[in-house]
Amino acid sequence: MGMLEGKVALIIGASTQAGIGAATGARFVREGATVVLSARRLAEATAVANSIGVSALACDLTRETDVEALVRAVVDQHSALHALVLVAGAHGSQTVDQLTRDTLLRCFELNVIGPAAAIKYAARAMTAGGSIIYISSAAAELNTVGVAAYGATKAAGERLMEVAALEYAPRGIRINTVAPGMLVTEMSAAAMQRPGFRAAFERETPLGRLASVDEVAAATTWLASDDCFTTGDRIRVAGGVHLRRHPMPEDFK
Repeated sequence: MGMLEGKVALIIGASTQAGIGAATGARFVREGATVVLSARRLAEATAVANSIGVSALACDLTRETDVEALVRAVVDQHSALHALVLVAGAHGSQTVDQLTRDTLLRCFELNVIGPAAAIKYAARAMTAGGSIIYISSAAAELNTVGVAAYGATKAAGERLMEVAALEYAPRGIRINTVAPGMLVTEMSAAAMQRPGFRAAFERETPLGRLASVDEVAAATTWLASDDCFTTGDRIRVAGGVHLRRHPMPEDFK
């Protein structure tokens, strides 16, 4: 029997084959869960869903009506919702001097405002034992150049999860954060082409390598399972990079 046998899970943000959403969906299926993937781009989400044998629904996380309708559709189709994983997010690579209002608003919409709506509607559909998991980033606590919008909004998202964990604890709903370090995904592909970029992150990681999306999925699976008695917590999946620092631009050589 798998860790998630009999559970219904919704993963918001699963539009790339090599991403956290896809890896988490595949892991959940192997552990016995019924999984629904969602993303703003339905065609891409459907391609990922087909590859792991699950269904997909469209949802723009910046539209609260979309989020409400998504949760309702999952419950209508499967009669329950036991786990929500919030993978969708926005990244802005601008220094503070370059930072635009549009970048800040986009990051807040996808990293804070949308997740707040998702928690609200998902929790309303859950009973005791439900689990909500927010995928954050090491950038929420570690500094480097160009992560002001991303790091600030992920930190705000983590604070939101802590308060939500306290508020929903009386109902037996657990809310936690998973914070990966630098991963090899579609989002990081361009940066990985920079000379010395990956090596610099590996040098600053005590365990000597970057985590994989499968390792993030493993942590998420435990948080979604009945074996987990944790709420309001932050699980780092980053090889210990928080014990050191994020590289600076001058390190990418």
